[in-house]
Amino acid sequence: MTALFAMVAADHHAIMDLFDEASRHATLALNWQNGHCLVGNYCYRGNSRTQLLSQFSLPQGNIIANASAPLSNSELSEQFSAEPAAISNAITGPHTVFTWHNPHKLLFASRDPLNQHALYYGKVGGVTVISSEASFIAKLMPKQPSLNTTALSCWLAGQPNPALCLYNEINTLPLGTSLSVSPHGNVTEHTFWDIDPQNKLAPASDGTYRDTFLDLLKQCVSSHIHPSDSLVVSQMSGGMDSTSITALANELLTEPRSCRALSHLYSHSASCDESDNIKAMYQKLGLVDPIQITVDAGAHRDFMSLYPTDYDSPGTVLSPRYHQECEIIQAAGGHRLLTGNGGDEMCWGHASAYTERLFKGEFGVIAEVLKACKQTGMARWPVARSLFVKPMIPQWLLNSAYALKGYTPSDIPAWLTPEAAKLATDASKITNPFNERKQPVGYARYQALKTTSTYNSVRSYQKVGWQYGIDVAHPFFDPRMAEFSFAVPGKQLIRGPYPKWLLRNAMQNHLPESVCWNVKKVTFDNHFGQLVKDNAKPLRELLSDTRLASLGLVDNDVLLNAFDAAVGGNGVSVHVDLLYAILTQRWIQQHH
Repeated sequence: MTALFAMVAADHHAIMDLFDEASRHATLALNWQNGHCLVGNYCYRGNSRTQLLSQFSLPQGNIIANASAPLSNSELSEQFSAEPAAISNAITGPHTVFTWHNPHKLLFASRDPLNQHALYYGKVGGVTVISSEASFIAKLMPKQPSLNTTALSCWLAGQPNPALCLYNEINTLPLGTSLSVSPHGNVTEHTFWDIDPQNKLAPASDGTYRDTFLDLLKQCVSSHIHPSDSLVVSQMSGGMDSTSITALANELLTEPRSCRALSHLYSHSASCDESDNIKAMYQKLGLVDPIQITVDAGAHRDFMSLYPTDYDSPGTVLSPRYHQECEIIQAAGGHRLLTGNGGDEMCWGHASAYTERLFKGEFGVIAEVLKACKQTGMARWPVARSLFVKPMIPQWLLNSAYALKGYTPSDIPAWLTPEAAKLATDASKITNPFNERKQPVGYARYQALKTTSTYNSVRSYQKVGWQYGIDVAHPFFDPRMAEFSFAVPGKQLIRGPYPKWLLRNAMQNHLPESVCWNVKKVTFDNHFGQLVKDNAKPLRELLSDTRLASLGLVDNDVLLNAFDAAVGGNGVSVHVDLLYAILTQRWIQQHH
């Protein structure tokens, strides 16, 4: 998927002058223009897959779209007539779309509701520029855009907000939002998609939920594969998400089309090793010629070279490992990489589902949870206290108890200054349509969907894939999947010792039992922890940089003490908040 951009202004000469300036920074192609607007695309290595760029001329306007799935002229035309700001509702799969509405003299810019693509916008002189990358806009500005301290505080708190751009003069579209721009510079954001808390499926049997979900997941995988794809590569660890996507893609791609699995192996972190599950998948699916990459050996042990950050975000890392994968896919003739990203957000559920069931009079859930604790090796009393005792206590009483103990519960790392902590805390408060006390599952899942950090991985693969003409798609991040998962009862998503219960139930005939009903969740804490310890000296020098401290965001002494304690301790894992601080410092030093 190539990067798209648009320029809108009342003065056509100003647009063309800015286009000429942009041509000095990247190889541009002009796709469409009129007196007030132009739309183009750009790439870095000339590997743009232009066959995925579609243009439609309608009686009252024009549509330029970059999409994975085939587009329907009639559906686009119907949506254009009804509500052009919601044009993305007529497109499935990851996409970016620019729509010029001639009667209104407006450009509408949009992308898939769940942010598989990004769109940024800003003003350069009298021209409004919209682009897939913030860096494209920044290079056209007369001076470097200033840093957004609120967005930076969120990163340093380990709670990056995907709705915030790191630059004050550049904005990013939140999920489910499109943009309209007039030639005179009037900019308006429009919400075209969101979760409806009133949307609930009629009560059904486990089998009905399972069959409906499986059919939907197949549709999502299918819509993220283009008919021109003869080969699709699918990332496949031994976990539920990537194995499910790989199994369904393999089923959909009948000969002569094929699916190849791409798996990561860990030679230095036994706790991350999923090779047994991967081998079981090869045997179950009859996968041939799989791609295997050892990701924690040799050059992949150097943190600084392994995680170079992109200008747009500290979490967008242009890792040489991703380049290696894309080079292999390109050499094999592939143009599509599928991942299991989004599986946690859509399928995991939330532990408060057990609490909701108890509140509704399902007293057997207590025995179910205690049995699950035994199956998973979790201590029963802390779990029972968290799920069944604490929720019964009014929040004001809990706050009073905390105050008497001199304890203030907080998820904010100690190295943030009070000012930065307040900025991060305030930015984490989003409008949530679910009631926190009465609908804790919906409330928690909606908060996670709006603030998930998985988009960092999505952006990283997308940015690298662009350079090789490879589209990276994440079928779980589909609005149909989100709507369904919020509409089913919480018991369908998490039950007994099994988070992702509905996904497991749906995939049990497609996956080996050892994969489908595995209760062990593989995490990569030890991998990252050992990596940090192996690179302790350069990382400490990195964290010693005082630029974030000079912005009033970080107490360097506290941060360095936390780092020293982490690398000097007996344990291997490093708290994720510290990784966010490292990436943010890396980004500051690389780009500012």
